[in-house]
Amino acid sequence: MSSADFTSDCANCAALCCLAFAFDKGERFAHDKDAGEACKHLTQHQCAIHNDLETRGYKGCVTYECLGAGQRVTAMFGQSWREVPKLTAPMIDAFRTMRDIQELRQLLRAAKTLPLPNEKSAEREAWLAALDSTWTRESLSRFDANGTATAIRTWLRGLAEHLAR
Repeated sequence: MSSADFTSDCANCAALCCLAFAFDKGERFAHDKDAGEACKHLTQHQCAIHNDLETRGYKGCVTYECLGAGQRVTAMFGQSWREVPKLTAPMIDAFRTMRDIQELRQLLRAAKTLPLPNEKSAEREAWLAALDSTWTRESLSRFDANGTATAIRTWLRGLAEHLAR
């Protein structure tokens, strides 16, 4: 697994982050937006103010990282919510789940640097192997429903005792 596995590729994404999340007008965003509503600066799948985000009041957009979830979900669906509006909710759900999976993969990868006992290293590898599978819309739905993310996060919190002091 390389760091490229966690790199966003906006050119191959259906602007899912600009659709999926809500934000409130304030220090990080210049206007309110509801989850599931396309950002008012979105034209097709591109941000009309992308080169000016920070100066226009969108620091939250500048700092957000989908960890490669956006392009994976877009490829999985093969179509865009713009082209097929009934895909909006399923793509949002898949994007949120894939983002969570990518974050967990990144955390498990980072845990490799810890001085873990063999048993914990094997558990880490097993969790990582489970997350490195080929994902489909159906498997993403099952992942979200079966509590795997919660189990992995609980396991990761248990690694605190192995941190160097």
